[in-house]
Amino acid sequence: MEKKCSRITVVDCLRGFALFGLFIVHMVEYFELFWYAPEWGWVHDTIFFLFGGKAYAIFALLFGLSFFIIIDNQAQRGVDFRGRFAWRLALLLAMGYLHGLLYAGDILQVLALCGFLLLPAWSLSNRTLLLIAAVCLLQIPAWIHGILMAQGVMAAGDPLHWSMMGDTFEVFAHGTFGEVVQRNIWYGQAGKWLFMIESGRIWNVLGLFLVGFVLGRVRFFENYREKLHLCLAALGAGILLLGVVHVAGLVTGMTALPKPALAFMNNIFTQYQNNLLTAIGVLVFLLAYEAAVLRRFIDWLAPAGRMSLTIYVTQSLYGVPLFYGFGLGLYTGFGQLNALLLGLALWGVQLVSARYWIRNFHYGPFEWLWRAATYTRLDVPWRRQKTNGGTS
Repeated sequence: MEKKCSRITVVDCLRGFALFGLFIVHMVEYFELFWYAPEWGWVHDTIFFLFGGKAYAIFALLFGLSFFIIIDNQAQRGVDFRGRFAWRLALLLAMGYLHGLLYAGDILQVLALCGFLLLPAWSLSNRTLLLIAAVCLLQIPAWIHGILMAQGVMAAGDPLHWSMMGDTFEVFAHGTFGEVVQRNIWYGQAGKWLFMIESGRIWNVLGLFLVGFVLGRVRFFENYREKLHLCLAALGAGILLLGVVHVAGLVTGMTALPKPALAFMNNIFTQYQNNLLTAIGVLVFLLAYEAAVLRRFIDWLAPAGRMSLTIYVTQSLYGVPLFYGFGLGLYTGFGQLNALLLGLALWGVQLVSARYWIRNFHYGPFEWLWRAATYTRLDVPWRRQKTNGGTS
């Protein structure tokens, strides 16, 4: 059995923060049913400004980082882990599909399938990886699509996922549990993938994977304390660039392009802004972690970050029945403010539960299953051993 590697606590905290952001977004959008009958307001606008398109971006960034850490730890022991990691991704894909039968917005499948493209990254230089990441993050394929649309070479119309998900939302709102599962076998999943492709998020995920991989290779999260001045400089540059992108987006919006092409390009600029806000948020998070008075509170996120798979899946297990028609049906009449407050309360319960769990167990339940299946053995450590000083 492999030895456990030492963890980077600030990364666990950052992953826990991303989990919090994902959950709050999901609660405010009623686990997708917000889009069945949208109700715009300050709660929606605030939460989506803070976390929309950013929490998942942090998740993708840290997935690439984790890929490097796992492969590198094994490489230092003389083991080529890429084959087993491919099996690990296949397992995640299967878990994501099963989770997607309940919640069509599942991101595990996206992480798993895009993760396969990370396997060749090990043999590429950082410069090559960052060049590929730049092509993805700059949404070059989406720009080509938008330009062809503006010139009339490609048909301009509503995104395909709108019509597909419209019928699916009807089932979520009024269908039985069995009908929801049946719908998600294909249509719910297909709608999610169409959204990922048409919105450009698939390119974003790939680019963030590669950036996370490079950050792992240069040991950024282990050594950022030695380069806080560079973090501050990057923070300032990010804020300045954010302003430039915002102005560029406004200028593009005033052009005489067809409305579908304008909407398409506006989405690209939104991706740019979200990525910059994500980078700014990560840097602010790291700087905040260096303040002892704040670190005491931020460290509460670490246990949740260590069992992120379990927490992510269980959020859907009680979130979907809260809002869907086969459960309490709170997507109507409950209100986004109440959904936000309930989400904060449930997140508090998850934080306390994760803290207790990690004190007594090495892994979360789903993490243990994933690890045991990865190594196809059941002797993966589970419960921490009691010692005179507590647990170990």
